Amino acid sequence: MINTQEIEKKWRDRWEKDKVFESNVNKKKNKFFLTFPYPYINAYPHIGHLYTLMRVEALARYKRMKGFNVLFPQGWHATGSPIVSAANRVKEKEEKQIKIMKDMGFNDKEIKKFEEPREWLDYFAPEFEKDFREMGLSIDWRRQFFTTDINKHYDKFIRWQFNKLKEKRYVVKGKFPVVWDPVKKCPVGDHDRAEGEGVTHKDFIWAKFKIDDSDLIIMSGTTRPDALYGQSNLWIDPEGEYVIVEVDGEKWVVGNGVVDKIKDQHTDVKVIEDIKPEELIGKWVQGPLVNRRLYILPAGFIDSNVGSGIVYSALEDPVDLYELDKIQKDVETQEKYNLDKDVVAKLAPISIIKIPGMGDDLGRDIGEEFGVKSAKDVAKLEKAKGELNKRVFRKGVMKDNCGVCKGMSVPEAQELLKKKLIDDKDAIMFYELDGKVVSRDLNECVIKIVEDQWFMAYGDKEWKDTVRDAFGKMKLYPEKVRPQFEYVIGWLHNWACTREEGLGTRLPWDEKWLIESLSDSTIYMAYYTIVHLLKDVDPYDIDDNFFDYVLLGKGKLDDIKVDSDLVLRMKDEFDYWYPVDFRNSGKDLVQNHLTFYVFNHCAIFPEDKWPKGIGVNGWVTVDGQKMSKSLGNMIPLRDMSSKFSVDSARFTILNGGEGMDDPNWDSEFAKTFIVKLDQFYNFCVEHYGKGREEYKKVDRWMESKLNEVVLKVNSFMEATLFRSSAQQIYFELGNSLRWYIRRCNGDYNKDLMKKVIESQLLMLSVYCPFICEEIWEKLEIGGYVSLSKWPGVDKKKINYKLDLGEDMVRNSVSDINSVLKLVKIKPKRIRLFVSLPWKYELFKLLGEEMKKTRNPGEVMKVVMSKNEFKRYGGEISKFVPKLVASGKVSDRVSSCQEEFDYLMEAKGFLEKEFDCVVDVIKAEDAAEKKALQAAPGKVGVLVD
Repeated sequence: MINTQEIEKKWRDRWEKDKVFESNVNKKKNKFFLTFPYPYINAYPHIGHLYTLMRVEALARYKRMKGFNVLFPQGWHATGSPIVSAANRVKEKEEKQIKIMKDMGFNDKEIKKFEEPREWLDYFAPEFEKDFREMGLSIDWRRQFFTTDINKHYDKFIRWQFNKLKEKRYVVKGKFPVVWDPVKKCPVGDHDRAEGEGVTHKDFIWAKFKIDDSDLIIMSGTTRPDALYGQSNLWIDPEGEYVIVEVDGEKWVVGNGVVDKIKDQHTDVKVIEDIKPEELIGKWVQGPLVNRRLYILPAGFIDSNVGSGIVYSALEDPVDLYELDKIQKDVETQEKYNLDKDVVAKLAPISIIKIPGMGDDLGRDIGEEFGVKSAKDVAKLEKAKGELNKRVFRKGVMKDNCGVCKGMSVPEAQELLKKKLIDDKDAIMFYELDGKVVSRDLNECVIKIVEDQWFMAYGDKEWKDTVRDAFGKMKLYPEKVRPQFEYVIGWLHNWACTREEGLGTRLPWDEKWLIESLSDSTIYMAYYTIVHLLKDVDPYDIDDNFFDYVLLGKGKLDDIKVDSDLVLRMKDEFDYWYPVDFRNSGKDLVQNHLTFYVFNHCAIFPEDKWPKGIGVNGWVTVDGQKMSKSLGNMIPLRDMSSKFSVDSARFTILNGGEGMDDPNWDSEFAKTFIVKLDQFYNFCVEHYGKGREEYKKVDRWMESKLNEVVLKVNSFMEATLFRSSAQQIYFELGNSLRWYIRRCNGDYNKDLMKKVIESQLLMLSVYCPFICEEIWEKLEIGGYVSLSKWPGVDKKKINYKLDLGEDMVRNSVSDINSVLKLVKIKPKRIRLFVSLPWKYELFKLLGEEMKKTRNPGEVMKVVMSKNEFKRYGGEISKFVPKLVASGKVSDRVSSCQEEFDYLMEAKGFLEKEFDCVVDVIKAEDAAEKKALQAAPGKVGVLVD
C-alpha cells in the first residue's frame, strides 16, 4: 500500500521549492483570476469550507492546464465582532466557549492567551495556511494577508474604498431600520450573528383605525395594504393585554408586548395607561381608504404580542372567514361581550380582487380546495392562506371598487398604497424581523430605527439598475441562481455599514465608527493583485492618490510617495489580472456578500473591471446529516490526511454533489477510495509502455471513448459540474479501460494505452494531485503533471457507432451469462440472433418521436401511420408502449448489417470468453422463435 502522507509531503515541498503556483504577469498568455472568500479565522478550518474551496481549486488547476495564467490567492478575515466576542467569553470563562476551545485541543494555559483578540489572528491565520497547504491547494501564498487596522496596508486600502464610495454618495447618513443588539447597542450584520444570518427587516404597514367618539387610534399591522379595500371588522385578543401609548402626539392602542418595539422605532413614545380588551370589543372604528365603519370582534387566533396586537379583517382571508363563521354561530360569545347580533350576522366578504379560475369568494374557494371545515383546521387554514397569498400576488387584479388601484396588479397596488397611506397620515411604516436573530454576544436582536449611523445606499435605484446590467453580462454557475440575485437586488435596503465595537478599519471621516465586516469585504480581490509588492512599502507612504493611480489609472505618478517603478509594476499587475473571472461561495451569501461584491465593483471600477463570473453552491452534509457541532460531524481539514488521505478527501467532496444541491460527504466512500487510488497507481505502473504495435478495430473504439470522455469532461469542467466530471474521469474512463483490456485478452495497443493513462492522470490530477504527480514521475513522463497540458480532443475520432457495437458485445456477454445461470450447463454452442431489419427503422423513429413526447398513445399513432410498420402492428402493440414508457430508447441506432459485422469481429473474443463455438445469425435467416425476440442492441440467445 502506498504511503499517502509521505507522498503528500514530498510534493508539497517540491511545489513550494519550485514555486509552481506562484503567478506572475505574462502578457503572452490569457489570465484567469479566481477566488474563494477569505474565511473567518476564529477556529480551525473544517469540512464545511472544503466543498466551496475545492470548487475554486479544481477550476484553477483545470484552467492552468488549459494554458491560462492562473491567479488563485487567499486571505484571512478578522473584521467584525466574532473574535472580540469570543475573546470576551474566554475572559469571562463562559462555559460554552471554554468547551469549544478545549474541543479544539487547547489547554487552560493556552486558552488564557485567547482573552486578547490579537491572539486569534496571530494563531489562526498561520493554522489556516498550514491546513490549506496540506490539502494541496494551488494557491500563490505570497499574496496572503489578514484584515483589520492591525494590517496597516490593508487599512489604507479600505479607507480609500470608503472615501470613493462617499464621493459618489453611496455611503449616506440617515434614518433607517437596522437589526439591533439591544444590550450592546449596535447594529448586527450577518457575520456578527450567532443565529439568523440572512434574516432582515420586513416592511409592515400599521394602519390607523379611529374609535368613534374618542381620541384613541387602534393600530393594525399588515403586509397587505391592498386588502384594506376589503376591510370588514377588527379582531382583538380577548385574553390579551393592551395599552394606550402616546406617539408623536397621537394616542395609539396596541398590545402591551410591542411597546418596546415601538420605542426602538419612534423617539417620542409615552405609555399612558392599560386598556382592557372588553373596553374595545363591540366598539366601532373608521379605517382608511373606504367610507365604512368597522365593528371590533374577539378572536382566538390573535396574539396581542404579535404585530401591533390587533388585526383588521378582510374576509377573502380564509383564516378570518372561518373565524367569522365560528362567531356567527357562537351565541354564547356574542352574549358574553354584549355584541350586536344583527351586526355580526350581516358581516360578509367584500370581493376586491379577481384571480383567473376563482370565484368572488376567494376565502371560501381556497378553504374548500384545501378541505377546511372550520376554524379548528388550523394547519389546513395556514396552507390555504399561504397558497391564496401566492395567487393574489402573482395573478391578482384589483376590481372596480378599489378606487385609485382599480385595474392594477396586486403588487402595483401595494406599492402605491404604502406611499399613499403614509403621505395621507393614515398609516405608518413599521418594521419587523422576518426571523429570529441572535448576536455573537448571544443577545436576541430587534429592529431599531437609527439616525446617527452610516449606511451603504443599496436602496438607490440608479445603483440597482447598474448592478442589474452587470449581472446581465455575467456568467453564473449555475445559471439557475440568477433569479435569486435578481430578487436580492430588488429588495435590498440601505445597509448599516458601521459599528462601534469589534475589529476593523475606522471610517475615515468619522473615526468613532468601525466599518462592519460585510462592508469591508467587497472589493478586496483587487488588493490581491498588488499585496505581494506592497508588503515592504512603508504604510505611511500609502494614500488615496496611490490607490487612485494603481487601481483606477487616475492622477499623476509624481503625486505618489511610493517608488515610481514599483507603482508602475503594481499598476501592471492590477491591469493584467483584473477583473475577477470566477468567485465562488455558498448559497447563503447570495443575499449579502456576493451581491454587495457586485454593487461595490460597479460603484468604484469602470465596466471592464466588473466581475465576470460568480459560482454558488449548496451546504455540505456529512454522511447524510446536516453538519453541526452538536452532532460532532464537523471534520477538521487537518484530520483529512490521516483519516482518508488528501487525494481521497478532495475527490470525495467534489464527487458528493454539484450545482445548487447540497453535497454529501460520504466517509465510507472516502475510506474505500484510498484503496482505489492504490490500485490505480499499480495499474498505471503495470500497463504503461507495454502492448502490441498493431492497431485493431477495438482500439478504434477505445480511442473514440477516450476522446468522448475528454470532450464531456471539458464541458463539465467549464460549467463547474465537478461531480459529473469526476464520474467521467475515474469511473466511466476506468470502466471502459478495463473492458478494453478484457476485449483485447490483455493484448492492448501500446501507444493507445500510454495515451489513455496519461490523459486520465492529467484529468484526475485536478482532484488527486499528489498520487498523480507520484505516478507521473514514476512513469518518467517529465515535468509536473500539475503544469502539463490538458489532453486534447480529436472529434473526428469519436464514433458513436463503435460505442453501439461495443455496447452490443458487452450486453451479449451479460445476456449469455444470464441464460447460463438459468440453464446451468456448460455450453457447446451459443447462437446469437441479430434483430430483423425493420426493427432498426422502428427504433430510429421511436427515438425521434420520444424527443417530442413520452405519451405511448401519441407515439403509437405516429408509428402506425407509417405504411412500412402496419403489417407488424400486432407485434408492435405488444412491446412499443412498454418501451416508450421506460424511456430507454435512443435515436442513435445502428443497422442489422453493422451489428452483425461487429459481432462477427468479436466472435473470437466471445468464443474465448465462453470456451465454446459462437454462431452469429441474422434473425431473417433463422427459423428459431428465439430469433424474433432480438431487438436493436440486444441479441436473442440460444445455448446448446
